[in-house]
Amino acid sequence: MTMLKVLKAFNTRVQRFKAGDEIPDDTDLSPHPVGGLTERGFLQAPSAPKSAKSKQAEMPAEQA
Repeated sequence: MTMLKVLKAFNTRVQRFKAGDEIPDDTDLSPHPVGGLTERGFLQAPSAPKSAKSKQAEMPAEQA
């Protein structure tokens, strides 16, 4: 599970978040979309996880 970092304080329908909070990415942030909060600087953009292809590329190729 990844965590989102709050950069600026904001409220949802049921919670308040302050700068520095870390929240699970599956938290209900209604009525705000995560993308909108990220674009407007309220949430730090989540880092992209490495794909299986990039892990294979990092491994040295076996010689036959």
